[in-house]
Amino acid sequence: MLSDGRTSRLYKSLVEKQQLALSAQGYSGFPGDKYPNLMLFYALTAPGHTADEVGAALSKEVQQLKTEPVSAQELKRVKTQARAELLRSLNSNMGMAELLLEYEVKTGSWRNLFKQLEAIAAVTPGDIQRVAKVTFQPQNRTIGRLLPKGK
Repeated sequence: MLSDGRTSRLYKSLVEKQQLALSAQGYSGFPGDKYPNLMLFYALTAPGHTADEVGAALSKEVQQLKTEPVSAQELKRVKTQARAELLRSLNSNMGMAELLLEYEVKTGSWRNLFKQLEAIAAVTPGDIQRVAKVTFQPQNRTIGRLLPKGK
């Protein structure tokens, strides 16, 4: 919802609407899956804008997720994407083997893979807001900037 693709909040806000960034994305499980609740958000600053501007806009989007419930339409779109992504990954023997192994290792049972569709369908706007409030705390944040030499 926040950072996956061109329909995400970060892309629509920072890249399309405000034109502060050339790209804005994020993903969880970085680096690897050692820390499953670790997330990375990043943006490539657009010419004429600063890393501070982009950082402030990114923080605003994260804060909004904590303070305003997501719309039913947005949640439906994200659920549809998550469901499709999961089903696509089961499209081959290799994909299925990888996911079965991943769920066995991460959750203790490969059977949990088949409960994932139900879990996706059960997510509510309140769940998203509750998790965002717990997860996106200032003390949990590390901010880094890659700047050109001499800046």
